[in-house]
Amino acid sequence: MSPTFVALSAFGTLGFVYAAVPKLLLQASRWRLRTKCRRRRAIALTFDDGPGTQLTPMVLERLAKASVPATFFLLGHNVDDNVDLIVDLQRRGHEVGTHGNLHVHHVWSLPWVGMLDTRDGWRRLAGVMSTPVRAMPFRPPYGKMNLLSLLWLWWHGAPLAMWTHDSQDTRPGISITPVTFADGVRRAGGGVVLLHDFDRDSAAGTDDVLGRLDAVLRLRDEGFEFVTMSQLAAD
Repeated sequence: MSPTFVALSAFGTLGFVYAAVPKLLLQASRWRLRTKCRRRRAIALTFDDGPGTQLTPMVLERLAKASVPATFFLLGHNVDDNVDLIVDLQRRGHEVGTHGNLHVHHVWSLPWVGMLDTRDGWRRLAGVMSTPVRAMPFRPPYGKMNLLSLLWLWWHGAPLAMWTHDSQDTRPGISITPVTFADGVRRAGGGVVLLHDFDRDSAAGTDDVLGRLDAVLRLRDEGFEFVTMSQLAAD
């Protein structure tokens, strides 16, 4: 057995442990979420990358009219300019989670960058939140983590929050109608819905988000239960 073969084998094994093992564990987390939601006929509305000064208040008004809670995964660098909005999220009974600070990709960055970005996101939120930020659900940017950042998160005991239904509202080239998207949630018996509440550059982009949200909210009339991520995890 040549040294080159041994080195390549070791490198391949290391790469599998570093990236593929967390990927499998995150996929298992999604499977558990699907099972929980289907058993309860539950829908958890979640919003990433915000808050947005314009779009988040629009989302909040729709949630208030429907008397539905949601979970908002905030980026740390958006916190300082939106303190009043974040306080309003909590006042209205919504759950605040963390999405890191700068939305870095944990796999395609240096091994420790994702871990430090998560820490910085916590620090930005610490001055605003009335609850310990490390008790908040954490959603990894792009739904990706490396082994180091995943172990670090577990060591701190922070809840991990994935999703089951991506609204594709950040991909203008993908055509999916609100009705089609909501029908997918309906046929699955519920799920964790991923939307994004950062401000858009166009009215069409804003309408895409709100249209998908409105369509899912109408499922409340069909007996679906709307919950936060922590309520779902407590089941």
